[in-house]
Amino acid sequence: MRRSPNPSKIASIHQVEQMIRDTETPEYSMSQRIVEKLESKSMPPQKPIFTRRVGVIAAGLVAFCVSLTPVMAQAIERLSLLEYINPFAKAMKSSPNEKVDTIYSRDLDGNKKFHTGMIPFEDIEDQEFKSQLQKVWDEIFPQGEGINDVIMYEYKPNTFHIEARNENNSIEFDQGKWYYAQQTIEEEQVPDATKDAADQAFHKVGDFKESERSVSQMILRPDQNPVYKFVYHTHKGSILIDVQKNTNQITRVVAFPLSDQLNQLDDKNKYHDLVEKTKTIELDKIHEEAVKQAKVWMNLDLADYNVSKLESRFDTLTFTKEGSPDVTALFTSRGTIYSIKIELKQLSEKGTD
Repeated sequence: MRRSPNPSKIASIHQVEQMIRDTETPEYSMSQRIVEKLESKSMPPQKPIFTRRVGVIAAGLVAFCVSLTPVMAQAIERLSLLEYINPFAKAMKSSPNEKVDTIYSRDLDGNKKFHTGMIPFEDIEDQEFKSQLQKVWDEIFPQGEGINDVIMYEYKPNTFHIEARNENNSIEFDQGKWYYAQQTIEEEQVPDATKDAADQAFHKVGDFKESERSVSQMILRPDQNPVYKFVYHTHKGSILIDVQKNTNQITRVVAFPLSDQLNQLDDKNKYHDLVEKTKTIELDKIHEEAVKQAKVWMNLDLADYNVSKLESRFDTLTFTKEGSPDVTALFTSRGTIYSIKIELKQLSEKGTD
């Protein structure tokens, strides 16, 4: 493949690190932030930009009822793209053609290093990879909409994350395995009981009299019921609530009005002060608060879970229990909880009995 005549965007390692840190909060995914960076600098303005709407299972919930169609389940079992992804990704990394848009970073020694590439699906030259990816797409999304773009980033040497997407749907692969898909839906497609469950959780978060509810995304994972993603727009900020189809279990609550909203602070001294205050909060105090809040918001009993502070972040608790997915909670400098979520990806990795 020929190299692009246009210079690829190069980001410093500090910019990349900051991008990763920014995506650790639940409202953004890493791949979507990458998409936005790539599209903002290269995509034609008339092309619609796919926006991922803003990403816990109760202790008493024994197992998830598998609601994927038999065809989808078969696709998950038999289709692994690993043998096709690695050759495609390595070629895209080493010699992108004029159709590929890329982001590079520089390591601590100043060396240029590949980070991300995106290519229109129709321009992929590797027909075997293209064919295998299309098979998975058609079985997960039989509605007939095609793939627009394929995104790839290397998160460790020769280990690639792949995402296939269009304006409405996306599928993500890790190590060649399908683990996450996102589908655009209309609100009238969501059952009334599910809407009621989301509304009840919203009212438990606080008294937000001025609000508007929307739901336009459904998340699919292997061996799990789909999850509807609700957004409540209030005059104080957005509140995100995820509800599982059929069980109506609340699987995530993110209440941005209750957070310190560090990403909006321009004052570096204030930012530093809030971070330092958050770091000093004792585990016992915030543990008790998180257990209480999980019970109120999600009817989730964390009393017999082990708890620890996440080393890589100053504001995160991790709850673990053998046989159950981890639960994470984010807290503020005031010692209050503003986000609780069940790590549903772990169920997809392990499967269900």
